[in-house]
Amino acid sequence: MPLFDLRTVILMSSVMPGLMAIALFSLARSFPQNIRGVRHWAFGALVVSVSAILLALRGSVPDWLSILVANCGILFGTGLALVGSQLFFGRRPRGRFVAMLLTIGAAGTAWLWLVHESVAGRTILITGVLTVLYGMHGILLLRVGRPNRPALSVGVLLLAESLVAGARCITAALATERLPDLFDPGSIQTFYLTAGAAFSLLVTVGLLLIATERLRTELERQSYCDPLTGLLNRRALALAFEDEQERAKRNGGVLSMLLIDLDHFKRVNDEHGHDAGDRVLIDFAQRASEVVPQSAYLARWGGEEFAVLLPSLSLQSAYQLAGAICARIAEPVRRPGVSYTCSAGVACLAAAEATIEQLARDADNALYRAKHMGRNRVEICDRAFAA
Repeated sequence: MPLFDLRTVILMSSVMPGLMAIALFSLARSFPQNIRGVRHWAFGALVVSVSAILLALRGSVPDWLSILVANCGILFGTGLALVGSQLFFGRRPRGRFVAMLLTIGAAGTAWLWLVHESVAGRTILITGVLTVLYGMHGILLLRVGRPNRPALSVGVLLLAESLVAGARCITAALATERLPDLFDPGSIQTFYLTAGAAFSLLVTVGLLLIATERLRTELERQSYCDPLTGLLNRRALALAFEDEQERAKRNGGVLSMLLIDLDHFKRVNDEHGHDAGDRVLIDFAQRASEVVPQSAYLARWGGEEFAVLLPSLSLQSAYQLAGAICARIAEPVRRPGVSYTCSAGVACLAAAEATIEQLARDADNALYRAKHMGRNRVEICDRAFAA
């Protein structure tokens, strides 16, 4: 007698997806609201885990639990994981198609159990639907998960699982004799159930790794980005300055900096509310990003102040860019619902003697003069390096 029969294999393999579901639920609480799908993975893993337990208890629990609920649960959990990946990677979820497959699987399983009893028919139906779901999921991860190695690995696993399910579907359809019992120790049944249990475990662990990697990346991004506007923060700008200064020193270049302040921003908050003020800040970030070159670093300096670091850009070019930003912001737009302008100060220093603190002070002095002289204008610091 073997140490482990197929019933034991299924029971043991159902434990890990359940544990991974708990870990995914816990991890989902740390994700920002704009990243979705982790809870779908968690619910899917939990449903598959419970369904596998019911499947392993066939003969000890009512048939409607071990046949109907168990099979439908495996289909539902698998479909939920697919929708979760579509949401997680920002793809439009194909909920209707997945729901159609699940409906066909559930209705067909009920019919082939209650009305027209057929083990072969149920096997063909369930494995056929799983083949499609696994295949769609695997292709999705291979397409969108290129920067994420765990996603690529899970995609390969899902395609392999799809091949196994497809092979089982074909062998069941071609079988000339009555299919053996679920836990019959035959070679085909042993391979199919053992492979399915192993893939379920590995895929669930893989999804947990994908979520963990995404959370690490997101937290790292948040440490360098302003949460409201999505622009760089001061810390990120300081790091960028260090890199650009070293590069400019080697070439004997200059570093320019713009300090931009929104005009009468306090009035916007007082008259229209802080939500309108937030919309104005977001609008500025979006429109200014359209104007600044790709080589520049646009950051939120604090409050309604923004900074632009311009590597190797001359004083005159920096002045022209600041004017272009002010002109773009002065254009009327619908989205914030509030018209506003901005003022800018320009500083430029030789890279060898520049510090970000000195550049910021020089730009701030020029900004103060722009404010004093009527706003919605650009001024240059008196000590700017006019190379």
